[in-house]
Amino acid sequence: MQSLVLTRDGLQLADTPITALMPGDVRIEVRSVGICGTDLAIWKGDFEVPLPLILGHEVAGVVHESSVPEFTPGAMVTTEVDLACGRCWYCKNHLKHLCVAGETLGITTDGGLREYLSVPADLVHLLPEGVDMIAGTFVEPLASAIQTQIDSPVEPGERALVIGSGKLGLLISQIYDSTGADVLLLDRNRYQLGLGRQLGLTNTINSAETDWKKAVLEATSGVGPALVIEATGTPAGFTMALEIVRSRGTIALNSMHGNSVHVNATEIVNREIRIVGTSRGPYDKALDMLSKGRIEVNRLVSKQFTLEEGAKAFEFANQPNVTKVLVNI
Repeated sequence: MQSLVLTRDGLQLADTPITALMPGDVRIEVRSVGICGTDLAIWKGDFEVPLPLILGHEVAGVVHESSVPEFTPGAMVTTEVDLACGRCWYCKNHLKHLCVAGETLGITTDGGLREYLSVPADLVHLLPEGVDMIAGTFVEPLASAIQTQIDSPVEPGERALVIGSGKLGLLISQIYDSTGADVLLLDRNRYQLGLGRQLGLTNTINSAETDWKKAVLEATSGVGPALVIEATGTPAGFTMALEIVRSRGTIALNSMHGNSVHVNATEIVNREIRIVGTSRGPYDKALDMLSKGRIEVNRLVSKQFTLEEGAKAFEFANQPNVTKVLVNI
């Protein structure tokens, strides 16, 4: 089968063996894969992983072959990304994404940028009516966005500041907006902020054109927001979050792409700030929201490429005004 493999010499289209279908597995004929910030960080060398590696964990496709009766060939599906041992404390406590011996598709083991992908059946989810292949590639990040709101909720009408208007920031903003939060969306990218406003996120602040800290303080009675969600995946974004969050407030982190951040622990203690990390979320809730049209994803797609154009897809995805790029197989 054809696969897009990342080596130390870059991305290369290669002929690789089809993974054997083990008992309890489902083989997915991959149709579409989203490129996310983690993929880009690995590709650029900012997030070190063992190479060679097939990237891609935002996967949608159809069942090609199944060893379990729940999934039949041709069914449209997506898959979770964490391969867990099923025996450790985390697995036994429904936290398999924290498995001590776990692997993650497209990060520590080969992912979805290939024609066929075999995964355990308990990771596979049917795409409900109304959720196509494009929407299917959003299930993984949307589930994570939903979990961010579960882990760090705010009361209806309370302001929540989202730093970053990329794909993840726009998904998180829509989730908080749907729960009644008053979302402030902060970025320096005029195009992305404009896209946010098209999605109904009317309270936007452009940090390149205004005194962002003054604007946020004015919108929060001079004390800063009780919740700041850092969605840029950069140390600079975290620094901004720490600078503006209200004392006794919460900073929610979702995706840091392998970055290390220097933190003033004394400030965190003295100001009694909570820092909450979230990496995975409920696929069933994400699929339900997508099927009911409660979250807009189609307008987040900037461009689509073929697998043969995979290297060009990553180059394009690395540009400033790009929200999400899909690789279709």
